[in-house]
Amino acid sequence: MIDSHDLKTFAAVAELGSFSKAALVLHRTQPAISKRIAHLETALNCKLFDRIGRDVRLTEAGILLMQSAQGLIHQLEALPDLMHGTITELQGTLTIGTSHHIGLHYLPGLLKSFSHL
Repeated sequence: MIDSHDLKTFAAVAELGSFSKAALVLHRTQPAISKRIAHLETALNCKLFDRIGRDVRLTEAGILLMQSAQGLIHQLEALPDLMHGTITELQGTLTIGTSHHIGLHYLPGLLKSFSHL
């Protein structure tokens, strides 16, 4: 299964052209970055990078994934804002504890004002 961390790791390696530079940017170790890329390559059953010494270049499959990954990462990062926009009213149960005098004389007027907000 592919997750957002795999895609972000892949995109960082592809953009920076280096596993060690991606590790620095993502605050991970280089072996952790290598493990994520290996997991992604296994999950997709294809090689994503050509490793030539310290240089890293995208394969054809890597180029295709990079085109999709950038959009997917953007969509995942936009989800919280999208979901926040769907909340238009407060919902739930409100429990209030008061003394008998407050509950009888003051609370009804306050709740009526509150319900019209």
